[in-house]
Amino acid sequence: MVHNYRIVRMLHPTHLVLDLDAAEKFLLEVFGRKCDKIEAYLPPPDKAPGFPRDYSITTMIADVWFDCIDPRKYVVDDQHFIEPVDQPHLLGTGWAVEGIRDLYQRFMDSGIRSTDQRNRIGTRDRIPQVQFTPKRPIFLTLPESTGTRYQVSPAEYIGKLDARTDPSWKLPPVSADDPLSIEFCSHHTILTKNLERQTHVLVDICGGKIIHTGRNEILKTDSTYVLLADAIYELGVPYEEGSFAMNDLRSRKPLDSYHSITFKVQDLAKVEKHLRDKKIRLIHQDETTIVTDPSDAIGIPWGFTTKRVPNDSRY
Repeated sequence: MVHNYRIVRMLHPTHLVLDLDAAEKFLLEVFGRKCDKIEAYLPPPDKAPGFPRDYSITTMIADVWFDCIDPRKYVVDDQHFIEPVDQPHLLGTGWAVEGIRDLYQRFMDSGIRSTDQRNRIGTRDRIPQVQFTPKRPIFLTLPESTGTRYQVSPAEYIGKLDARTDPSWKLPPVSADDPLSIEFCSHHTILTKNLERQTHVLVDICGGKIIHTGRNEILKTDSTYVLLADAIYELGVPYEEGSFAMNDLRSRKPLDSYHSITFKVQDLAKVEKHLRDKKIRLIHQDETTIVTDPSDAIGIPWGFTTKRVPNDSRY
């Protein structure tokens, strides 16, 4: 069967937190970004009765539309859409696509199962739908099938909170007021022991391209870098016992771990000073790269680097 679909861009990374107010404060004070409440994206209450309106905040960080969710608030009819967490951790990302029904069928043909937002499994004949808009498709892959969860939405339905939906959107220049001098997102790191599973999804099915392979001496991983639409995914296979990456991957066992987000920055010295001023410890620092201690950074080992991923020609 011929399938006709296209990945337009990465959707939002989803980060699970214990305290949305603390996450909002962190993103404002550390990243210098204000957040939007999910309520601004939802239909009026009478169009989505019983649907929570305070479970998520989003913000744009350069070219990344970043989403924080408190699973304890993401409840309908006493059912959690996402199980609450004991520690904050990145959950997954996804894509805005053209031809979502064809992509769904391609996943089905590959044995990859998906659910709707209430964790109900889709069937070959029925693609999952948005909770409060029954005729609008959306699906979330089972992480048991794809390693991490990928959320897939039609590109034409992505709302105004994602600034990139504006046809005139361009990557903004670095602002003099940006405390981290962020240029753009360098890459998203997924840790895995099953590289073939991730490349099957990102490359074979979604049409990504492997642009670089090499050893990541910071993470102690053998890494494969995949360019898919507007984003780069680092698929890292940890090789050193006791390393930070190995321990994180084992904490997610048997799944993969959406481990971190790394930004390309203009001025690393400025980044270091700002992070230290905010009392954020570092777990790695060298002449080109800084990595935050996740315990000081809403659960994420954020990376900041002056180096491009080899063969990255996006900007």
